[in-house]
Amino acid sequence: MHISPVGSVDTAVIATGSTMFGVTLLFMIVAWIDHSFCPIRAKNLLLTTAMFIAGVLWFLGDIPMNGHMLLKSGWVRVLFCFVYTAAIIIRCYALDRVFIQNKSTRGWKYYMPIGFLLGFVIVYSIITQAMSSRLTISYIAELELCSTTKGYVYVTLGVLWLNWIIILILMLRLRKIQSTFNEFYEFLCITALGIAAMIKTNVVHYTHLKYSLIRGYRMAETLGDAAIINGIILLIMAHPVIMSVLRPREYERDWLLRLRTDGLQVICGENFNLHTNFPLYRAPKECPISSNRHGNAAIRSAVNDRSDLGEYLAMPSMEVSLGRTVSVSRKAPTLYEKHKAHLRRHSSQSINTIGAADDPFKLRQII
Repeated sequence: MHISPVGSVDTAVIATGSTMFGVTLLFMIVAWIDHSFCPIRAKNLLLTTAMFIAGVLWFLGDIPMNGHMLLKSGWVRVLFCFVYTAAIIIRCYALDRVFIQNKSTRGWKYYMPIGFLLGFVIVYSIITQAMSSRLTISYIAELELCSTTKGYVYVTLGVLWLNWIIILILMLRLRKIQSTFNEFYEFLCITALGIAAMIKTNVVHYTHLKYSLIRGYRMAETLGDAAIINGIILLIMAHPVIMSVLRPREYERDWLLRLRTDGLQVICGENFNLHTNFPLYRAPKECPISSNRHGNAAIRSAVNDRSDLGEYLAMPSMEVSLGRTVSVSRKAPTLYEKHKAHLRRHSSQSINTIGAADDPFKLRQII
């Protein structure tokens, strides 16, 4: 077998992987700057940040484990690979509790499975680190490379497969969420990327157990892991972050209206702490409830009176502007009846009611 010692190509691999994480870091910084943006808050920014940090440490563990530099800490790769997948499990579990089980993301019943999962990850990593290097990971000083035993590789891969099977089961449960606030397809892509990474790693370890001694294989393994780690995080955060920069007000209004249409305002407001800091209404041309300017001004006025998500979403909704149909109980007034009531309450003086709410928008929308 041809052995490839550490060289300039390995340095290029480290630089390429670092660039990938640099791009993802920029997205995370923007997300934290705009952390009050509702679509970003709904992505559980703290947990996504934990995933990013675990991914960075996973990459740092990949470097010595795959033989790119002199560092005796290959166990870091295993530990934070587990932490990364555990964060995805926690994310799935939170959505399952909220949307499938109709339970909150608080209390010991929510945190107990999470604590058990993280405890298992930590205990497994400590035990493998305490074991003799002859049974787990050994370091070849002459070549500045790490080498693993077959038993250690198979056990570790088995535990990782168990994590992804749990994610797959939770993902299948998420398909029952019938709403526009539906992350099933997002998790479908995440699971596909994760299983692709597992298949890649299994094939490499099965065909070349000492793959770290061969430059091409260790390059593919390291860059493949870096691409999948960053790809999953960007899949979660990229769209809301980009929208928070390009069209924050319009996108957040649309997002909140879709949430209201699906009847998820209460459960999401309680579990994701969603709120907005600016008035939420559509321009008259986007609100085909009525061509009457007084009526549209009245609706905007009613919406502008409340900026908190829970209060705002309790107002008569404007689903008609989205072309959707909302189920209403027989005793409840219809959307048309609510609109007629608004017209009766707000006659020719309706336009004046929005004066104190949002002057710049009033001038732009009315004039």
